[in-house]
Amino acid sequence: MGSTDSADSADSADSGERRPEFLGVHHVLVGVPPDQKEAAQRYYEDVIGFVPLASPLESSGSGNLWWYACGASEFHVSLVPDYRANVRPHVAISVRDLPALRERLQRHGIETRLDYSYSGCWRIYVVDPWNNRLEFIAPLPPGVTAPPKAPPAAG
Repeated sequence: MGSTDSADSADSADSGERRPEFLGVHHVLVGVPPDQKEAAQRYYEDVIGFVPLASPLESSGSGNLWWYACGASEFHVSLVPDYRANVRPHVAISVRDLPALRERLQRHGIETRLDYSYSGCWRIYVVDPWNNRLEFIAPLPPGVTAPPKAPPAAG
């Protein structure tokens, strides 16, 4: 979804230094208040539909951090003392069937609005009960186009 190959090559050639090759995002982490552990697990598993993973930590772990499968990446949730959400930062998660996810969310009372502002994609935003902002994004399917923008209101 965005490439800067020519800019990267030019920068590398100018500096003589080879840039690192980024392979993707391994995981993202969102926080929740410590007294919300059970509610957070229900939300991310039952409402969103994430599949839990076993702890990859070599130590047994404290139970204050847990993991979910998210394609080739992972989605982590951590109990954070004195938790305060950030309004703008968010994670964008690629999803195969955006309409099916929207229907799932609607069954749980979560309304979403399709956004077509990212060229070639459609997406929805969800704010979890702890004010973490999640974006779910997918390529526009063949034959689906963004609706025309509404003309500005006459003043």
